[in-house]
Parts: sequence; structure tokens; C-alpha cells
Amino acid sequence: MAAHVLVPLKRLDTAKTRLSGLLTPDERAELMQALLDNAVAAAQAAHGVDAVSIVSSEPLAAGRGVPVWDDRGLRWNEALLEATRALVTEDTVVFLSADIPLVTAADVEALLGATPARGIAVGRALDAGTNAVALRPPGAFTTCFGQMGSAALHAQIAREAGLEATIIDRPGLALDLDSPDDVERYLRDAPSSPVRALLQPIFERGKVNA
Repeated sequence: MAAHVLVPLKRLDTAKTRLSGLLTPDERAELMQALLDNAVAAAQAAHGVDAVSIVSSEPLAAGRGVPVWDDRGLRWNEALLEATRALVTEDTVVFLSADIPLVTAADVEALLGATPARGIAVGRALDAGTNAVALRPPGAFTTCFGQMGSAALHAQIAREAGLEATIIDRPGLALDLDSPDDVERYLRDAPSSPVRALLQPIFERGKVNA
């Protein structure tokens, strides 16, 4: 079965505001671009993925080797539904958060492998939210990214729609970078990467100045 991965991205001037005590606006923008590149590369390398697109109205989303669908400032879940209707012809759509620095092709493959013939596989975040969704058939319902406990909510919505639901827990899908504690957790175990190279000196600077 073939999948189309959609990677949503907020405008960089509003991204990662909870890290404003650690990173300057320019550093937050640079971080999000590094995270975006990492997520796109993981999706492109995954077996079973036929296409990857970025969903964003951010001008700097362009130039990364994949198409960008302009979300026109729509809210995340609405934008993903509209992008699915406009772009996805494959039998499975994957929504992959851009801010999960440990994600690999193997994580995307595991998410696809866990997706029921008709249903959803949810990559659960450490806070019980959602960092990735694989949905078959595409557009079966509107997602609820951003809601408290959205991993369980996604499963509930799917079942109410007559679909199967699976929740998977993998380190590469679980950790997102929303707070300084997330950054510290990431740096404890993260392999060498552009994201780590960017964050390590900034984090050490913050510890010195604390």
C-alpha cells in the first residue's frame, strides 16, 4: 500500500514560543527549519512512502525538495484535511509533526505497518498527545492535533467512525521539542545531527546564564 506523508509547519515567527526563554526568534526559526529537514528526510527514506508534501504558509518551507501546499493560515487540523483532499491520491495519508527530532524512516515504516486496513495508527507523544497519524482511507475524519490527550481521542474518533485504531509508542515519535525540559531530554541521548549541533551550544549557554 502506498502512502503520502504531509508535514505541517507553522509560520516560523510563531513557532516554538515556549522556548523563547532559551532561544532567540532567529534561533527558533533556524531550529524549526532543521527539524523540518529531518522530518522530511525520514519520510522520504521510508519504504511505502510514495510522496511527501509540506503543509504551510511559511515562505521558508520552500526549497526542501518536496512540494509545499499553502495552508492559507488555516488551523492545523483543518489545513491537514484540506491538503489531504487536494493532494492525496494514495490509499494512506500520514500526518507527521515536524518537531520530533529523533524520528527516522524506521519510525514512519512502523507507523505504516501498524495501520489497519481501514483505520488509524497514532504515534503517541510523551504527554499523551499525538505526533504522527497514519489514516486509511485518507480523509475519513478530521484529526484533533493539539487537544489534551489527543492520542486517545484520535482512537476514540476512529472507532466512532467504524474504523480500527492502534496506538504505538516509539522514542522517535514520542519526543517533541516544546519546552526547555524537552530540549534537555533530547540532548541526553540524541545522536549527532544538525538539530543537536544547533541546540547543544545554545542549551549550554542557557545553563551558564541561569
